[in-house]
Parts: sequence; C-alpha cells; structure tokens
Amino acid sequence: MTVAAVDTAPGLAPGAVRPARTCTWGTPTGPCGADAQPYMDGYRCRDHSPVARLARTAAAKEATRMDPTPEQAEVIAAYGDGVDLTVQAGAGCGKSTTLKEVARSDPRARMLYIAYNKPIALDAAKSFPSNATCKTGHSLAYDARHQVRLSIPYQTAHVAAQALGVREILARDLGEDGRSTQAVMADDARVVAMTSKKVMRFALDAVRRWCYSADPEMTAAHIPRVDNLTRPDTREAIARLVLPVARAAWADLMQSDGVLRMEHDHYMKAWALGRPRLAADVVLLDEAQDTNDVLTAVLLDQDHAQRIAVGDSAQAIYAWRGANDALAKFPGDTLTLSQSFRFGVAVAEQANVWLNLISAPLRLIGHEPTASVVGPVDQADAILCRTNAGAVGVVIEALAAGRKVALVGGGGAIKSLAYAALDLLDGKPTDHPDLMGFTNWAQLQEYAAEEAGSLRVLVKLIDDFGAEAMISAAEALVTEQRADLVVSTAHKAKGREWSRVTLHGDFTPPRPDPSTGLRLLRREYARLAYVSVTRARHALDCAVLDWVHDGSIVITD
Repeated sequence: MTVAAVDTAPGLAPGAVRPARTCTWGTPTGPCGADAQPYMDGYRCRDHSPVARLARTAAAKEATRMDPTPEQAEVIAAYGDGVDLTVQAGAGCGKSTTLKEVARSDPRARMLYIAYNKPIALDAAKSFPSNATCKTGHSLAYDARHQVRLSIPYQTAHVAAQALGVREILARDLGEDGRSTQAVMADDARVVAMTSKKVMRFALDAVRRWCYSADPEMTAAHIPRVDNLTRPDTREAIARLVLPVARAAWADLMQSDGVLRMEHDHYMKAWALGRPRLAADVVLLDEAQDTNDVLTAVLLDQDHAQRIAVGDSAQAIYAWRGANDALAKFPGDTLTLSQSFRFGVAVAEQANVWLNLISAPLRLIGHEPTASVVGPVDQADAILCRTNAGAVGVVIEALAAGRKVALVGGGGAIKSLAYAALDLLDGKPTDHPDLMGFTNWAQLQEYAAEEAGSLRVLVKLIDDFGAEAMISAAEALVTEQRADLVVSTAHKAKGREWSRVTLHGDFTPPRPDPSTGLRLLRREYARLAYVSVTRARHALDCAVLDWVHDGSIVITD
C-alpha cells in the first residue's frame, strides 16, 4: 500500500507533510480536483487512492459472482478432485463463468485461462481472480523479437513471389522445367497456367494450413484444394511446384532478416515445435472446439498440469482451417452444461432439433424468464447467411432499400472477390483462393452452372449486379454502432448474439437422392445451422430451415 509521501523540500520542517494538493485523477470532465495527498502515481484524493481503486476492483469482481447451477457446481467439485475434465457446454450456457468459478475455488493454484481471441482474454482478465492469467494461444507464443517481421506491410502474392524469388527456387529444384511457366490440367480439361504469383499463393496457404496443424513436417496434404483443380494428376503437379516454394517460404520466415511478412500463426507454429512447458498448475481452455491442432498438441503435452477443456462440439465449424474439436482429444471425464441464459424456450427448441439430428451429447434448456419467439421477424437486427456470396447479396439489396448496413468482418472480402471477378472478366488469371482454378469468366460460368454451391451464387451476383456494384456496396458499409442492420456469415456470427435474427435463404436443403429420396446433409452444415439459430435472444426467423422437419435428412461426415 502506498502512503502519503513525507516532503523534505526546503522551507518545511523535517518530517512535515506538504499541505494537501488537489487530486489529478482524470474524469470525463477533467481532473477530479478534490483535496489530495501525494502517491507514487500523482496526487490522489481518498476516493481515487490506490487502496480505494483496488477495493472497487475487488468489489466489481465479487459482484460478478453468481450462484452456480447444479451442473456448474458439479464441474467445480470435479476440479477439486484433481482430475482432467472436458465439459460440453451448449450455446449461452455460461462456459466462461464456470471456468471463472473454478479459478475462484482454489486461489492458491496458478491458473492459465486460454481464450479463443484477444477481446475475450482482455474481458476475462477484468473479472477472473488474481491467481489466473488470461491469455490467447498466440499471446502465449508471442515474442517481442517478432514485431519487426509482423510490421512488414501486407504483401500480395505477386510481391511475395518477387521478394522470395519463386522462379529461382523452381529453377534450382526442378531444373529446366522450373525456368518457364508450368501449366496444369483443370477438371474441365482446360489448361491453367501456374504463374509465379499463383504458385506463391498456393505456397503461402500451404504454410498457413501446416501452421494450424500438429504435423512436424510440411507435405502435399497441406496444399489447399481449389475448385476446378482437383484431379489427382493435377494435384500431384501442383505439389511438385508448390512444396519447394512453401518450404523456402518457411525457411525465410524463420530468419531474422527474411523478406516475407510474418503472420501470428507462423510464430505460434515455431513456438509449438519447440515443445514449450507452460508455467501453470491448471490449464483452463475455453471454446475448445475451435482450438487448432497446433495448440491442442501443446496443451496435451502439459502432463504436469490439471487440464479442463470447455466447449461445444456442436459448434465445431472451423475444421476447414485446422480446428478439429479438441474436446474429443482431451483426457478425463465429460460433464455437461445445458442451461442456457441467452434465450428462452422457443429458441432452445429450435436448437435441440439440430442437436438431436447430429446426436449431440446434450439438449438445451431455455431460460424461462427470457421471452423468445420463433416466426416472422420485422426489422431484424441481424441477417445471417451461410455463404459470403449470400451475404454480399443481402448487403446490396439492403443498401438499395436505404438501410444503413454493417457487415461483420468488413467489406474486404467482398472487394477481393469483386476485383478477382474483374480480372476473369478481362480474361486475366487471378490468385484469389476461390477463383484461381479458372482462366476467364466464361469458364467459371460453365463450371458454376453444374455446381450448386457458393460459386453459383457469386456468378449470379456478378452477372446480375456487376463487380463494380459489389465494390460500391463494400465502400458504403458503416460500423455496427451506426448500422440499423448487421449482416454476417454464420461463421463470423459465432460468439455473437442479437435480439432479433433472421436466417437468409442460402441455407438451402441438400438435393434428395434420386433412388431413396433421402437428403444427405454434412455434419458441419448441421452444426452451422445450430450456431445460427442460437444467435437470437428474443426473436428468430428460421423458416428457411423448415426442410429439416420433413424426415428425409440423413447426417453424413
């Protein structure tokens, strides 16, 4: 505790205390101005002294305490038994609150709470007890020495290819074949040129996918699959070009004087390869279903610590970027949290339709004091879409209707797709990950006509509105604080909630099998639907998912 300083300045008797000054603690209207005494951080009045501030912080943390539900109490008791645990916790069921109470139950233990992202970690640090350190996986791995490489300006694939010297790498590894632009055969039997920037785009994506994984070496399995370039011989040809460049890129990233821009996943992979030991008695992993394999492997290696992993396997929707549901990999008993505090009974019933379909280990209990309805919603706060292309269409239509629209994640993805479409319309290749398997717009149109996914929606948007309209729409977006409508993909909506939610029409049903009439629905699609319906607190319009009730749906992996 800091006490009033003794002033020995000239003119005062030894041991005398300088007369009170005014408090300099900042308030919204300026310095406090009350009578004050000197402290290490300036002149402070009684209310703003360090002791008073610490007391208020402690009181605020205490105010966040709640009486645990029987399920939460069971988790806290199981922690006290000293065993590893996994906890299946449904949407809005107090995952983070439960982990906070675990930390409070044993103030002598060094606890490490690992959050899914930085905002969650910062928020947790305000309310978790002092024996808990709140971090993200990336902040565990971060070293200040990386900052220079992280600060390199964003590089296009073309700039990165020139900086790394892709042509020289291919000439060294492939000999004469590497000195000229190679070509591969597309699924539609047309030839696609593998330019330096396209090879670099594949290579950078391969490095990123490897960084998500627990694999010690980079292989062809880490090279992303691209529409229209899926033939086995084509994949082999792409790997022959891409792997030498991807490995050279990683070697460059590990050099202090390298030329490529470092990303956060790069230093995390380097940290994980060193098999770190975490300074904690207990590791509390939140949102475990979204944990990438690279971090999961590090945590499974912490045999000295008790581990509690909390999450919702039904919300595991990021397998495409290396998150393979860590809950299934952690040892120990499994408990559940099923009482949702986010929404009422009606929304919980919709969620349980999807939980039942995928045979999830829990069913949600709605919060009875919270009124919720399922049906048509006027003036939704948020419209959720399954695809990026669907979100673009909603944005364009809403702007045309005079709405002030925000898009979760911003308009960068829209502009990137639109500029890639302009390249194809001009007959030029693009290195956009979704479109680099095509050489011109006509080829993409033909391919999309036979494909029922997001490319068909994208082609229709461009053909109906034009790429320039998409760019204009992206530039007309406003912040969420200024918006009267928020548009989001279901993936980006995860972790968010709104009062009134409508699901967009791109949640289309799978086509029925001609012989059986059954509709095969991928498990990840069903999980995405579950995530979407559980974003609503009070009103939910999910009529576009009514097809789930016709009895023809069969889940497939």
